[in-house]
Amino acid sequence: MGRNKPGKSLIQQVKEKLDSMLAIGQSKYLAKLNGTYRKFIFSWDTYRSYLKHCCYFVKWVKTQDIDKSLGHKPRTLEECRTFTEKWIQYGIDRGLSAYTIKLQLSALAKLYGCTTKDFDITPPERKRDKITRSRGAVIRDANFSFEENKELVTFCRCTGLRRAELSQIRGTDLFIEEDKLCLDTHRNTKGGRSRISPVVGSVEEIGLVKRLCESVGGNKIFPKPNENADIHSFRADYAQRIYDAYKRPFNDFKHERLIIYKNRIVDSYISKNGRKNINEFKNLYMTENGKRRMLPGYRDVSASYHCRKDRKNIVYDRRALFAASSSLGHNRETVVAEHYLR
Repeated sequence: MGRNKPGKSLIQQVKEKLDSMLAIGQSKYLAKLNGTYRKFIFSWDTYRSYLKHCCYFVKWVKTQDIDKSLGHKPRTLEECRTFTEKWIQYGIDRGLSAYTIKLQLSALAKLYGCTTKDFDITPPERKRDKITRSRGAVIRDANFSFEENKELVTFCRCTGLRRAELSQIRGTDLFIEEDKLCLDTHRNTKGGRSRISPVVGSVEEIGLVKRLCESVGGNKIFPKPNENADIHSFRADYAQRIYDAYKRPFNDFKHERLIIYKNRIVDSYISKNGRKNINEFKNLYMTENGKRRMLPGYRDVSASYHCRKDRKNIVYDRRALFAASSSLGHNRETVVAEHYLR
């Protein structure tokens, strides 16, 4: 009699498991509200990233010694589960970045229907000074001419689009709002979130963006962006421009505090010493176990964003950070402060 083997390879099992979680077009926000978002994958980019790293994992498992408790090499995803911590440690030992390790953990957590904290391993801390993406020159820069791609570079620095968004943007997406040029960014956006992207730059740069949009009409402006273009770096330039456009002198906000609800500024007040004043917004506080705390979703924070660690003593205007974050499609001011501003 033949041995009882599963009829599908580990790669096929991974693909079918992740395929069953696809929820393209559905709202991740609503899924978070009802607590079911961990069961689904809402983005093709996320799906492809998770599929790639999960396949790396099961291929690596097949190279390991026979599991004594099984008597054979793993044949199912469940039998591979005991190798997850070893796989992550293998990546740490190879010197993979903390961000790649986090991605690997997230991919495995999705595959096994758990959280990253369920794995018995502590990943390396993600630090700003360890980020390598779009920091300094890389090999592909040698194959990219800024002069020959001047229109692409200018458009990206003026709009802050991601590569996927850039490939889908059309001339008719440009419109005027309050006497300012903006882009209606709603195709291929991260997480399916649409946004309004203000066009920022010099008079000549903004004029170029307008001419490009008018020249193509309803067609795509850059259907196939140059593969060697560092689009993420141009987004950082855009973030800096938006921040500079909204930032205020320090004395104008050093005593200001902001009321944040779900990562959006909903109110503000001026404190005497920069510390929160509960009496300003009593209706936003609740008593729990004898202690007062803000209602879920609310934050009372200083308008002064103080950086830490390698950027200690740098202070940003939090209102300007939120403006830049919203224009980039994040709605998290920390992302701009820690990853984009230089």
